[in-house]
Amino acid sequence: MSDPVPTDVLADAIGATLEGEVRTATGLAPIPAPRADRIVVCPDDDALATTLAADGAEALAAVVVDASADVPPGAPPVLRHPAPRLALARLTRRFDPTPVPAPGIDPTARVAPDADVAADATVGPGAILGAGARVGAGARIGAHAVVADGCTVGPASVLHPHAVLYPGTHVGARTTVHAGAVLGADGFGYAAGPGGPEKIHHLGGVEVGDDVEIGAGTCIDRGTLEATRIGDGTKIDNLCQIGHNVRIGRVCLIAGTCAIGGSSELGDGVVLGGGAALRDHVRVGDGAQVAARAGVSKDVPAGEAWGGTPAVPMRAWARERYLVGRLEAIWAFVRAARRADGDA
Repeated sequence: MSDPVPTDVLADAIGATLEGEVRTATGLAPIPAPRADRIVVCPDDDALATTLAADGAEALAAVVVDASADVPPGAPPVLRHPAPRLALARLTRRFDPTPVPAPGIDPTARVAPDADVAADATVGPGAILGAGARVGAGARIGAHAVVADGCTVGPASVLHPHAVLYPGTHVGARTTVHAGAVLGADGFGYAAGPGGPEKIHHLGGVEVGDDVEIGAGTCIDRGTLEATRIGDGTKIDNLCQIGHNVRIGRVCLIAGTCAIGGSSELGDGVVLGGGAALRDHVRVGDGAQVAARAGVSKDVPAGEAWGGTPAVPMRAWARERYLVGRLEAIWAFVRAARRADGDA
């Protein structure tokens, strides 16, 4: 459990305004189950009403509400914030109990003689650092992770257990690579030969920017001749496949099990819903959104929302789905009209 924190200190830390007495908070609680000395984040009026009606609500350290929320008299202390979900993000960071390992290199790790590891970095049990690998200040390399020859892990970045960086992979600062992710494996490229497919050797690498998060089990293939690139601030969920030569812009959100074909390009601020799939060589413009399970076969213009397979603009997709749902009724109407015509 994290150390208790006065709610006025928390208010300053998360950019909220405190109304009511200062209490001490020991953590967070979910909306249906308030607990003494905890904070509940209420994103809307219904969540607030549910929280205040629950047993034990009066002992909460505080409730987080929208800046304009109407809070009834007698409620626990209030933390007003213009974006409660952002407040939740900041509070979870403050109360995260995950221990930070002490700096140093575990005696069971294998570190090449010319690897450069910052004095305050951490290298866990069984980890492998190849020739010329560089690990920046405050970075943490988890148990049995592999940082191959010539790889870079930037300052304050974290590789969780069993993450693998193939040679020529470079990870920026404050980036997290979760367990089992593989960065820099060969792309899926073959040429037709007389005896069957002949492998195209991928000579590029992978370049990941700052403040990126890469989910567990995700794979990012190395480029054919140049690097596959992931922009600053982008967040990639678990079990995604990023093909060779892909370019992903800044602050994109890519939900679980997405697949992006080789040489495709995402602009800045793109959102891909879970399970979306992009064929190779397509571009998704800045700020565009692709619905879950969509199949993108052509370029998506900047700022537009597309869905369906093959993906089309959202209004067209919604109309298509509506009409498909009406097919039975339409067919019954047409059949009745034909019978009426026959009787006439």
